[in-house]
Amino acid sequence: MLNDKTFISKPRKKVLFSNDFREVLITQDTSIIEQRIITIILTSIKDAQSLLIPIKVQFDNSTIKQLSFDDCYDGWANQGVCEFLISLNQLNPERKMRNSAIQTALVNMSNINWFRLRDETINGYKAVPFIIEPRWNTQNIYFKMDKAVMKHLLNMSQFFPLRNDLTFKASTPNTLKFLLWLLKYQKFGGVEKEYFQLLKELAIHINKYDSKYRFERDFLKSVKADLDSDNDISFNYSFSNNKYRFVIYNTKISVGKSEVFVSINDLQISRSLKYLKKRRLLKEKDLRVLKQLYDVHGYSALATQIKRKIKPDIFGDEFIKAIFKHLENV
Repeated sequence: MLNDKTFISKPRKKVLFSNDFREVLITQDTSIIEQRIITIILTSIKDAQSLLIPIKVQFDNSTIKQLSFDDCYDGWANQGVCEFLISLNQLNPERKMRNSAIQTALVNMSNINWFRLRDETINGYKAVPFIIEPRWNTQNIYFKMDKAVMKHLLNMSQFFPLRNDLTFKASTPNTLKFLLWLLKYQKFGGVEKEYFQLLKELAIHINKYDSKYRFERDFLKSVKADLDSDNDISFNYSFSNNKYRFVIYNTKISVGKSEVFVSINDLQISRSLKYLKKRRLLKEKDLRVLKQLYDVHGYSALATQIKRKIKPDIFGDEFIKAIFKHLENV
């Protein structure tokens, strides 16, 4: 339960971004200092977040009760707000940031326009500060947070884990912003977006970059470099017909290898070839022929034509021959 009045950050490998808060940060221009403060806030409340993560039960067990948000706050003595204490040594470990910059970030986060909440009384929205009453001395910073804001950080119906140290290693604030946007499409392996739609979803004014070239140079390339070196997942991208295609990959597996995916189609082909090589006992010459078929027809078209159409007990060269025979009759 959240009985303590003050949250203090703890060492964490990962922090949890609720989908509510992810949506807010995508449209919010935050500095690296602000992003570090946000990360440390999330390390402070991770135990509270864990209480609200939906429990996956393999069988019916009436003794297991999932805590609700109200359960967590039942009996919490603090009146409407919670307090945070952050060590300056943790926020600024190498003393590279000036104290004045940190103070400016705190004041900015306490501005009424920093956060937007739903206001049911008018069927609209209201602007609220993310933090309240920031204070600081030579060792720590202190502030409060309204429970209404905390709800967005604690809504664990859907959440995304991120590395705790990313905001301390990233070279640009765009890295966290883009990663939070990209995570929504991780389960699909990537996404395709028209250029101006991409800018809109990232809350970037269409005039900020005068060309696609500048957007790639000043935004995408630096973000990709950060994620390649300091995150678990990153992306490749290609551009054609005014659309960007992003393919997500695991950096521990992909970075440093010669394998480069320029589209979701290429990634799907690669995964299919790896699967069929094992499933159908294909040799390298069989894989080369199958790859050519995918290149000609495209992954989706060929996969649709041959899925469940080739008997499961056909392997090797016979499998490739069966595909050609089936295509002749389509």
